[in-house]
Amino acid sequence: MYDCQEDRYTEFNAAPHTATPALRGKLTARVLDSAHKARLTELAAYATERQLDISLQQGTLGIDDLTLTEALNINARFGNELIISCHLRCDPPAHFD
Repeated sequence: MYDCQEDRYTEFNAAPHTATPALRGKLTARVLDSAHKARLTELAAYATERQLDISLQQGTLGIDDLTLTEALNINARFGNELIISCHLRCDPPAHFD
């Protein structure tokens, strides 16, 4: 608490702030039709530039351990030409107060 008459803090308790774990997960993308195969390659390059782990199997690109923000950015940029599926989760806290 700040005491404006004395110009000092009183009863100040600085407890460490524990951030809520972010949603993280896996995104998969595949081409809607063969005319958009280049977009899958562009997405792989885009993810690699952002240091995301990728895997390509049978025409499906997998991106591991990405955040909600990254998934939304990818969907906005590539969602018109690719079929995108994403599963994100947040681990429950280790303990409850």
